[in-house]
Amino acid sequence: MMQSLLYGGSVESRLAASHVIFGQLAEQLQNDLTFMNKLKSLTHHARAVANHMAEMQLGPLCIRCSSQTSGGCCSLFMAGETDALQMLMNILAGIEVRQVRNDGRECCFLGETGCIFIFKPMFCLNYNCTHIHKAATSFQMQELERLTGVVLTKQYELEQVLLACIRRESGKTKQPPSLDFNNSSF
Repeated sequence: MMQSLLYGGSVESRLAASHVIFGQLAEQLQNDLTFMNKLKSLTHHARAVANHMAEMQLGPLCIRCSSQTSGGCCSLFMAGETDALQMLMNILAGIEVRQVRNDGRECCFLGETGCIFIFKPMFCLNYNCTHIHKAATSFQMQELERLTGVVLTKQYELEQVLLACIRRESGKTKQPPSLDFNNSSF
């Protein structure tokens, strides 16, 4: 049940689920020293990736490609790869997670200057097309891969803390977790 709420359904339902979970757990998570330290560490490393991507000029390169007829990497398909936990982590980091566009071609989280997320989905961090490889030096690519590897590891660690917290909350009610928007308890 919980998996389908966090990882399945439409982008809209996963986005709604992330906001419901935030409303229910934000105070608890913000008072959890382990969680906040992991979030701070992840934010630091994600900013290092973002800075490196900016130095590589990936924002303009990727936006140019995504605006082509084929849609590129930031196609509508990518929004479907973003789960509720990924959205929740971004909300907890202060990102206003919302659908920026609904043009039926590009990822709905692709803003005018690139992805709105600070914590990006695994595919978005791991996939580097031929345009990126042609524009970058070998050192830039090695550094990008190193930095994204650290971020993905830290994202996984933070997800585990979030899942444990969600499970704990759902165990308090002795019922399967529910994101029924009329009943805000787990």
